[in-house]
Amino acid sequence: MANANIKGAIFDMDGTLLDSMPVWKRLTQRYLAQFNVHITDADYAVCEGFSQPQVAEYFLKRYPNLPLTRQQMLDGMDELITSRYETIAKPKDGVIDFLKGLRACGVKMAIATLTARRHAEKALIDRDMMKYFEFMLTIEDVGVPKYEPDIYLEAAKRLGLTAGECMVFEDAPYAGVTAKKAGFALCGMAEPAYAEGEDTLRQVSDMFVEHSFAELAGKL
Repeated sequence: MANANIKGAIFDMDGTLLDSMPVWKRLTQRYLAQFNVHITDADYAVCEGFSQPQVAEYFLKRYPNLPLTRQQMLDGMDELITSRYETIAKPKDGVIDFLKGLRACGVKMAIATLTARRHAEKALIDRDMMKYFEFMLTIEDVGVPKYEPDIYLEAAKRLGLTAGECMVFEDAPYAGVTAKKAGFALCGMAEPAYAEGEDTLRQVSDMFVEHSFAELAGKL
C-alpha cells in the first residue's frame, strides 16, 4: 500500500460508491408534482444535507395546503426512492476492484451516508457490495447532517482508528470540507450533481477521482 498511514477508509454512498445521484435528482419535485407543487432551486438549496423526515417537514411547512400528513409524504417518497434505486443506481466505475484491493491490504472500511438505512443497505446488498464493509452509519445513527463531522468521527471510532489514520471518500463539497477540517485525509469524487462546488472539493482533497476508481491505483 502506497500510503502506510491510511488504515481505514470511510465511504459516502450516493455519488461515491454508487452512481445513484440521479435517484435523488428532483426527487421531491417528482413526488409533489402530482399536487401541482413546483419546487424552486432555493428550496433545494435549503434542504441540502437534510434527512427525508426533515425534507418532508420543510415542504409541509412551506406549502401548508398540501393534502398530506408527514407520514403520508414519507411513505410516498419512500416508494419512489425504492423504485428508482432498483432501476437507476449502479456501482461506480472501478469501485469493486478498488474495494477488493483495500481489503487485500488490510484496510478497514465503513460507510457513512445520509441515506436511510433501509435504502442504503438494500442498494449495496443487491449489488453484492456490503460484504466489503465493517459497518454502515447513517444519519439515523448520528442525528446530524454532514455539516458536522459526527458521522465521520463515529465511524473512525468504531474502526478503532483516529481521524488521521482514515481517508474519507466524498462527492459532496460541503461534506468533504467538513471531513478535512476534522482531520481526515480526503479523496474527492467528481459528481455532476455537485459541479458548481467541484473547485472547492478539489482544493481540499488529497486525491481526486475524475471518472474511475482505477485512477487511484498505486496512490493509496
